[in-house]
Amino acid sequence: MVFRELIEHLRTLSPVELIADNTVSEITEVRFMDLRQTDFSSSILYFTNNLNGVTALPPQCIITDAGSIEDLSTEGHSIAVVSEVDFGFVFNSASQLIADSHKEGYYESMMRTLDLVRNVDALIDIASRSFGASLVFIDRDFRILSYSTQIPVTDELWKHNIEQGYCDYEFIKAVRSLKSVQMADSTMMPIEVSCTSSPFQKFSCRVYCRDIWIGFLIVIEGYDSYRAEHVEMLRVLSGVLGYAVMKYAPSYLYMTSDYHRFLYNLVIGADASALPEAYMNLSFPSKMQVLYCRATGNQSSFPQEGALTELMTTIIPGCHVIGRRRSAIIIGSRDMLQKVGLVLSAFPAECVTKIGVSLPFSDISTLKAHYDEAHDALELGQMLDSDLSIYTFEDYGIYAMFRTVEKTENLNRYLHPALPILSDYDSKNGTQLVQTLYIYLKCSCSTTETADALFLHRNSVIYRLHRIEDLCDIDLSDTDTGFRLRLSFAISNVINQKRTWSGKGHASE
Repeated sequence: MVFRELIEHLRTLSPVELIADNTVSEITEVRFMDLRQTDFSSSILYFTNNLNGVTALPPQCIITDAGSIEDLSTEGHSIAVVSEVDFGFVFNSASQLIADSHKEGYYESMMRTLDLVRNVDALIDIASRSFGASLVFIDRDFRILSYSTQIPVTDELWKHNIEQGYCDYEFIKAVRSLKSVQMADSTMMPIEVSCTSSPFQKFSCRVYCRDIWIGFLIVIEGYDSYRAEHVEMLRVLSGVLGYAVMKYAPSYLYMTSDYHRFLYNLVIGADASALPEAYMNLSFPSKMQVLYCRATGNQSSFPQEGALTELMTTIIPGCHVIGRRRSAIIIGSRDMLQKVGLVLSAFPAECVTKIGVSLPFSDISTLKAHYDEAHDALELGQMLDSDLSIYTFEDYGIYAMFRTVEKTENLNRYLHPALPILSDYDSKNGTQLVQTLYIYLKCSCSTTETADALFLHRNSVIYRLHRIEDLCDIDLSDTDTGFRLRLSFAISNVINQKRTWSGKGHASE
């Protein structure tokens, strides 16, 4: 049993406050702490109600006063606090729980944990600690259902998959081409699914619910975390997970139709010519757009795919909907952009939903490219204008281009020299000339609109603009100069990942 798992159990018996959780070692013993002790075992949970004179904490401990650790380093430690009144009871309870955990098998331990947490995400999180490795749960279409956060995924391929909520088609093809996958049978026996593009060892096990195959549970080992018993542990955990899904997450049992799988395969980049021909005859508008909707707040109340489809087709008749765990893709006619406000208001307020909008298109086989547009618009829009809720690729596409170029180029070399000159001047003189120039260009070079946006008199804006021209030796009425400056601000937005000059306020000049 690991520290967090033990604390979760103790919380059902008595108030316990978790202060830090940074260890992965299994607890094998519970002891009172000797205040003269300086050498501690990482597998022992220490209890103490007195830290006077203590210069170092044990790796795992439960104490009675959180204030007494203020002068001690807690980095890399697991610490919990209980009251003086509950101290003896919690010590005895922890001792009994650890003793019981040694008597029971892994299956009994995980089932007891499930009865305690009653949640698939929490089960996977706690189980990851028993592996000392990351866990990922995906459905049969390689969509991400759950993953561990206590031991986060560090494998770059799977970090990318988790970030977007699904695996790309090329990734899926590569996995299916692995010899171990091709030779696997339909049992729950784990198989190795490691590949040359990642340094981490991975094992996968099928997850069944009432004899129906619903997905895969994957353990992603760290550099030194593999243990021989992990294979059997993964098989056992897969069985517990199937039961957990049936009892606490029945929405995961929603089986996608061939129609939805067709759309989903287009989104992840499958070749349209290789997909079932019958679905190529589906009716799509001559001019389409993609809405990518994602919950940025409480994800648990985000509508599931069936309810989401019913809701959206009421607002946008004839649209196509692909639901995910905390996001949705809506494919509809171009005029649905006029209803995007209604789409936004249809989601529960606690979800804090944001929407990215693609450019118009006509060929459904290009769906992935336009989904990427909507996805990029949302990602960049949140980064640059977090106070908004709807972002169009038309507005943010140039930032997407610069972000792509940034991976291979030093974009600073393309900045107009006026920006560093003005930034340096502002820094030394407490002025806001960069901000003024940015707002001026954003307001289509209207001094009146710029003055309104900055809460300044128009003459103050004109004075600042003349000062900018003098300092930088430029002519702001020149269209080429204005174009280069707009591009420079766009580049700088990408480099800095936020706008530092779009705020409102006054300056001395």
